[in-house]
Amino acid sequence: MKNILKLMLCFLSFTFLISCTNDKDNEASAKGFQLRKDASVVSPIVLLDENEAESYAKFTWDRSNNGVPTEATYSVVVSDHDLDPDFSDAVESVVGLDLSVDARTCNLKVGQFNALINALPTFNCNQMNIDVRIKSQLGISTNALYQYSNPITVSVKGYPKSNPIIAFATSASAAGDSAKLASSDYKTFTNYEGYLYLEAGTYKFYRPDACGDFANSIVYGLSGTNTGSLTVDGSTGFTVATAGHYYIKANLSETGTGSLTYSISTINIGTNGFGIFGSATRAIGFTSTTAMSYDATSKKWTVTLDLINGKKFGFKTSSATPVATLVGSGTGTLTESPITTFSDTGSPATEGSIKAPGDFVDNNTKTKYKVEVDLSKPRNYTYKLTVVPN
Repeated sequence: MKNILKLMLCFLSFTFLISCTNDKDNEASAKGFQLRKDASVVSPIVLLDENEAESYAKFTWDRSNNGVPTEATYSVVVSDHDLDPDFSDAVESVVGLDLSVDARTCNLKVGQFNALINALPTFNCNQMNIDVRIKSQLGISTNALYQYSNPITVSVKGYPKSNPIIAFATSASAAGDSAKLASSDYKTFTNYEGYLYLEAGTYKFYRPDACGDFANSIVYGLSGTNTGSLTVDGSTGFTVATAGHYYIKANLSETGTGSLTYSISTINIGTNGFGIFGSATRAIGFTSTTAMSYDATSKKWTVTLDLINGKKFGFKTSSATPVATLVGSGTGTLTESPITTFSDTGSPATEGSIKAPGDFVDNNTKTKYKVEVDLSKPRNYTYKLTVVPN
């Protein structure tokens, strides 16, 4: 009997030891993994927009060793090797890439790689040394185990994806610090626009180099006196006699319809004042505009008023034939949101499709808001609503 008890105790002790050992082996822990440099990785290289669909390189890596058999997920991470060696401002991409978790490969396209490096805060269109590494994630983000592969450094020259800009500046001011106009997309150089506050003075258009540097700008003056035509290196500038708000357009193309032209429209408070309009602002007569006030410090237009719940609104200059109209879509928001459409057709404006928060019940069901509109960033106009307690 004693021998049986001894054998049972030994067996239980051995089982307990094995159980503890297995528990320890099942604990997830970062044990590293390797990113391998494929022969297809070319460095240095110049990325070209016309090649965006072509493959830049195929990256492969080993399975990340997390101490457990569960498979991790992976993403591609890039950083500026020279200015951000610790990856503190790195950019990560997990969607839109030809990335295979099972095969642990990523066939990185030219356009995808260019988009990643464009997102870096230190991006410039000169040659850059870029670190590429793979991020491994085991488990959900709130309690995940992360690992990073070794980095591979490549030398690459990307192309900007931001909208081209030009400056409208006086000779006494630095073009890089002056008011800007922006094109509609990174491939377009003919439809620059901006909604600017200008002091009195004489202005010209300044076009930076391909990397956005104004040090060696091409300067466009007027062909004649405030005529609507431009010429390269023209000695005549546009005269702003009275400080105020202006909507400006320019086409700096030297060929084609409308080439080397500009237009400047005055937006004077009290005459063509800027404001909010639409059925959300009143029950009848949506074309009427409620004027907004300009704050020179915040560079925003503001007004406090009641909006009818669930009704639409937009923004425009207040004349019967508005110089500018800004409308959008979706529900009016309490956070800063984009105004998606900017029109200068000169016809009575439709109110767009931004809706005041809430459901429409009747014209008396309203909420008071402080409405703010920021037009200081060309092609990136925004608005915001803040509830004002009654």
